[in-house]
Amino acid sequence: MSELEKSFTSSIKYEEVLNSMLPYLSSRERDLLNPPARLQSEDDAVEIKYELEALGFVRFPGGPVLLGNEKGLPCSIEGSRRNETPTRVIEVPPFYISRTAVTNKEFEQFDNNHCRTNTSIGDRNPVTCITYGRAISYARWLNENSGLSFCLPTEPQYVATVAPYGWQYPYSEQDHPKKGMQNHFKAFPQKYPAGEFGATLEVDDDPMGSNYLGLYHPTGNVSIFSFGHYPTVGHWGSNTDGSYVVVLGGNFRLCPFGTRSVTRGIVDVTGISDTVGIRLVHPDPEYLLQQRE
Repeated sequence: MSELEKSFTSSIKYEEVLNSMLPYLSSRERDLLNPPARLQSEDDAVEIKYELEALGFVRFPGGPVLLGNEKGLPCSIEGSRRNETPTRVIEVPPFYISRTAVTNKEFEQFDNNHCRTNTSIGDRNPVTCITYGRAISYARWLNENSGLSFCLPTEPQYVATVAPYGWQYPYSEQDHPKKGMQNHFKAFPQKYPAGEFGATLEVDDDPMGSNYLGLYHPTGNVSIFSFGHYPTVGHWGSNTDGSYVVVLGGNFRLCPFGTRSVTRGIVDVTGISDTVGIRLVHPDPEYLLQQRE
């Protein structure tokens, strides 16, 4: 039996991991985990399903997800990026995820004072330079106006949609994406605003095409916030050095190794960056009804 097969036999239940996060979450974050109040019957589930599909969401059917890698990325400081290790398997239930990142135009329906950057200036470019808290607020606003239950993807959810079980890269099982096809820094200068050496592409402008599930820019373009913040151990006598959130995917301005589906970054919850944006998920309404039975 291979090490990969052994890891599958000791998979972790998704709900157990999610429940272990709850003590660290704010009430605003926990609100995003509530099911839609309008979901009362199978007819409601079908209606919600059609709404999600009309909004450009696709369904992950559920299954095992392989997180991490036994050998982290090369790093001149750490030797390897130990925040990716060890390999572990989590069983992820069905859910829906948006095919594209949230655009400037979509986000500005919620916040018309948002300031676009020159690296993401168009209506169809991904919204960037927002804090994790603003991303949470955007999802809450959507839920209040739609009666649905949008959330940011958890790390297992996002990895599940980026690559099938065991894949390290988002477009094939073994091979790194072809050089020049992912939107890394300086990859598509003909599409950048005047005076810029790098910029995001529009959310559905993916030279690689959509991935196996139908997502555009699953790891190219901007990274996206995952759900949940994490307090850190303090240094120099402080109780904590603050709270951070894992960001996933993307490689605009980042290390070229960032195209790996297992790669994770860490950012401060109060930080903003023109390399990080939003993608949304929604629980599978039929699965929620089954859990109530």
